[in-house]
Amino acid sequence: MKKWMLIPAMAGVVAVGSVAMAEDSVPSTSNKAENLITLKEAKQVATEKVKGGIVTEIELDKDDGRYHFDVDLKDGKYEYDLEVDAYTGEIIKFEKEVEKGRKQATSGNLLTKEEAISIAKKKAAGTVKEIELDTDDGRKEYEIEMKDDQFKYEIELDAVTGEFLKFEKDRYRSAKKEVKAQTEKVAASTLNVVEQTTQKQAVKPVDNKRSNNNTMLTKEQALAIAKQHASGVVTDFELDDNVYEIEMEDGDIEYELDIHAYSGAILSFERDED
Repeated sequence: MKKWMLIPAMAGVVAVGSVAMAEDSVPSTSNKAENLITLKEAKQVATEKVKGGIVTEIELDKDDGRYHFDVDLKDGKYEYDLEVDAYTGEIIKFEKEVEKGRKQATSGNLLTKEEAISIAKKKAAGTVKEIELDTDDGRKEYEIEMKDDQFKYEIELDAVTGEFLKFEKDRYRSAKKEVKAQTEKVAASTLNVVEQTTQKQAVKPVDNKRSNNNTMLTKEQALAIAKQHASGVVTDFELDDNVYEIEMEDGDIEYELDIHAYSGAILSFERDED
């Protein structure tokens, strides 16, 4: 990994949030040769994502032969860590957490473990494997892990209010493989039947729009499935290794879903509430 830290310089300095960064710290030869976006453009991408955020640090990083900008921001309540693709300007990583040192706004009696579990079970099924009371930046939180036959859940609750601070739902790796194997098996079987029928009969070609599982879901179909489980505005959408990765925001609630591009199965679901 090769990294350049953008540090203050005597000339060519640009104010980035509350920290002065040097645009000429980024190797100009690389910028021209590889058509990288500029420091200013990377900053603009980050601040458009985090409205009202101030950039506190930005640096150019090279990982697996590809450049990206690491951008840190603050907005007085949260800290953000973004990675911006230095070629396309796409946000390839987004993390948000309560700013260090911010105290819990609400005080009062803590929920019991039984009360916390009861709240968690309103959103997750299965058996509680672990529950722990922890303190994060002055906030008392219950960290709960649950499992059922297909999914594992990681939940964080405000120990005073019962508010969901984090909700992750992830299909077991073995279950993911099973879904993929079943999908491929059904697709291969269906395709074989179609080919045999076509050979034996003089019929029109089969309409593959949604006739069998050998056809990939369209973007619209994947979004329709996602909106059955989440609400709000789609902020990111991409296809990676036959999986649609979708991010949505509804006010202070953020969703991340992984949907199998052929079967439409929900492989992973995360709900994070500020």
